[in-house]
Amino acid sequence: MGRTTVDARVRVEAPLARVFDRITDHEAMRDWPGVSACRLIAEGTPRNGLGAVRRITAWGLTLDEEVVQFEPPRRYDYSIIKGLPVEHRGVVRLAEVDGAVEVDWHVELSSRVPLLAQAVGAALRFGLPRALRWFAQQTAHAAS
Repeated sequence: MGRTTVDARVRVEAPLARVFDRITDHEAMRDWPGVSACRLIAEGTPRNGLGAVRRITAWGLTLDEEVVQFEPPRRYDYSIIKGLPVEHRGVVRLAEVDGAVEVDWHVELSSRVPLLAQAVGAALRFGLPRALRWFAQQTAHAAS
């Protein structure tokens, strides 16, 4: 079984609650780099929280992601439940540091197919930091 992890971090110059609300706004993800569509297909508790399922199309793939842990305004976890031939769990943590918010995005990937998780991880190592930089700029701009 192949396993790999991907980690990305970004500093956002905005209040913690604002950053958390924006990073958990599923429909707004359609504007992120590399994402062509994103919509909520099942509401959670609250709407974008625990149990919410979003359908996201990115880089030609359509995936369903379910929120499996929700701790506003500091953390949410999700798992891809459809559309990717690897197990994918993401953990997004937010922390206030020196008047800003650090967003840490950790992804664990595994697959029974040799090297498949590593290939998906390589794509994420390219795309995720880029997307988070864009998110930080957009969120800071909206907060000012």
